[in-house]
Amino acid sequence: MIKIKKNKSKLDWFKKNIVIVHVVGAILAGTFTSVRYVLTMTDTIQVNKEILTQVTKDLEIQKEMVNDIKQRLARAEATWDMAENIFQQLADQVRQHEYDIKDLNR
Repeated sequence: MIKIKKNKSKLDWFKKNIVIVHVVGAILAGTFTSVRYVLTMTDTIQVNKEILTQVTKDLEIQKEMVNDIKQRLARAEATWDMAENIFQQLADQVRQHEYDIKDLNR
């Protein structure tokens, strides 16, 4: 007897391989999700790089401002010390003049 092969329909093939369809679907969905996740992370990294660059520039500007303030404060302290020294010298001169006036009055 000759066996005649019956052509299986696509529906029969689909019924037998129903598990494979789910596996392929899961692989495709996982691949899509993974690619989307990587693209999102790449965008996030780019945004964070830009923010970090801007923060670094702002930090440099702030450092320059702090250095300027330190220099101004140092000049102000020097001026204050000079003013105290002049005041002390003037006070000594006034005291000396007081002694001289007392000596002249005797």
